Amino acid sequence: MKRIVLAEEEVTYLKEFTKKGQKSARALTRAHVLLLIHKGEKETTIA
Repeated sequence: MKRIVLAEEEVTYLKEFTKKGQKSARALTRAHVLLLIHKGEKETTIA
């Protein structure tokens, strides 16, 4: 899987998104995966 580069604002938004309020499980999972890919985690680690 390719590494993605998120802007600092996007990282901040995703971190806040995963910490606050009621969100669907799918949306939370996608946000966590985006943050992990941004950090450079390997696909096998994420799966």
